[in-house]
Amino acid sequence: MLGLGVYLALAGGPVWAGDVAPTEIGRVGTVAGPVQIAAGGAEWSDALVNEPAAAGTGLRSATDAETGLSLPGARLALAAAGELKILRLDRDVVQIAVIKGRIGVHLDATARIAELDLPRGGVWLAAPGDYDIAAGDAQTPARVEVFAGKALVGGGLGAENLVAAASDTFSDWWRSQSADAESAAVRRLAPDIVGAAALDGGGSWKADPTYGEVWYPQGLSEDWAPYRDGVWRFLPPSGWTWVDNAAWGFAPSHYGRWARIDNHWAWVPPPPRSEPEYSPAAVAFLGTAPIGLSCPGNMGPAVAWFPLAPGETIGDGNDENYRNRRFASAVPRAVFAAGRAVAPSLVDLPEQRFADAPVILGPLGIPPAKAELVASSAKKPAIIAVAAMAGSALKKRLVVALAAVTPKPKPVVSLAARKPVLARLHAAGPSPLRKRLTMAAAALVVRPRAAPSTSAIHPTHNRQHLAAARGGAL
Repeated sequence: MLGLGVYLALAGGPVWAGDVAPTEIGRVGTVAGPVQIAAGGAEWSDALVNEPAAAGTGLRSATDAETGLSLPGARLALAAAGELKILRLDRDVVQIAVIKGRIGVHLDATARIAELDLPRGGVWLAAPGDYDIAAGDAQTPARVEVFAGKALVGGGLGAENLVAAASDTFSDWWRSQSADAESAAVRRLAPDIVGAAALDGGGSWKADPTYGEVWYPQGLSEDWAPYRDGVWRFLPPSGWTWVDNAAWGFAPSHYGRWARIDNHWAWVPPPPRSEPEYSPAAVAFLGTAPIGLSCPGNMGPAVAWFPLAPGETIGDGNDENYRNRRFASAVPRAVFAAGRAVAPSLVDLPEQRFADAPVILGPLGIPPAKAELVASSAKKPAIIAVAAMAGSALKKRLVVALAAVTPKPKPVVSLAARKPVLARLHAAGPSPLRKRLTMAAAALVVRPRAAPSTSAIHPTHNRQHLAAARGGAL
């Protein structure tokens, strides 16, 4: 369904076909509450809508959160206090490890075989339909409910784990989250592209004499340009990956190209009879690797990029041939490396600066910022000041507040427990120290982190069991 692109922007440079890169991609479609994601061995971070998900990606939800994941031919929903990992995602099999908690699975008529590894067995979903599955634990048996379809169990699970389907709040929620209805244009022009159905709600299709049928986004500001409203994230193995803020932003950020037609932006989809090629971002970076783009003044280097036009790839022809170069975007290097929002941090550079800068042909070479080092250095002055205070209940609470800056899993602190600290700080009068302590105490309102992964405790590879259950080889 999805082919491996010849060019993928690994750290801003190419990943050639012989390198390890995802061949099929899913999309985080819903995030309700504190949900975290980890891609291919990367650290856990807050999940974003439109974040890509490939084999090796993990998702976990807090006790008051739910999330939805769209895959080719399938939709998954993870209930509160749950964790899953995509073990395999290719043209033949979708294999998901349900490490803990409960998931809902919808398979459509185009879905391939789906296998679910549970801590004490496995489930094979053998037909399109809706399935509700609880992983179980040492005290509670696994539960498999089939609203529609056919499920087989094995590897320690038996008929007693197949129970009658019963609706509740969670199942009603995920079963009502039907995929966006695809228009005839999407089915014809963007088949097999996850997220393409969302285009119908954000724009319209029109015929163009040069590019054929193209899609125009609607309701955007005059200064909008592709790859300008969102964030950059470093996601192994692909590298720097664009996560767009628009509800429709997934498909046109990772497939096809953007063209400027009659002073309007239009998305040109891949040829409909070809296998669409995923790219972390179809852009070219400007400047010098691994520095970026030098800027006037004392702001330091920036990172700049522009969307590639139809038919363009990195290194084709002379630099002057890139049609979208004058619509480049740039942010301070620190903003880029930290994965912060691009739109509020854009650097106002003259168009000629983008025209003169060389296109980076190799890897960008800019690593992601290490959040733990930034947090550690930021909190030191306040920690020293608090340590110098005389012993008091306020001091104890401030030390706890400062410790919250450290990005380790921590218990959720209620709003009621936080208020006395903030009230005492505001009563102390203005000072640089008060400002730092207020920021530290406010760190307690950061979204609660989900519990640490338990995948090391509960192995979830049951492919032998699943193969035996369906009477076939792996």
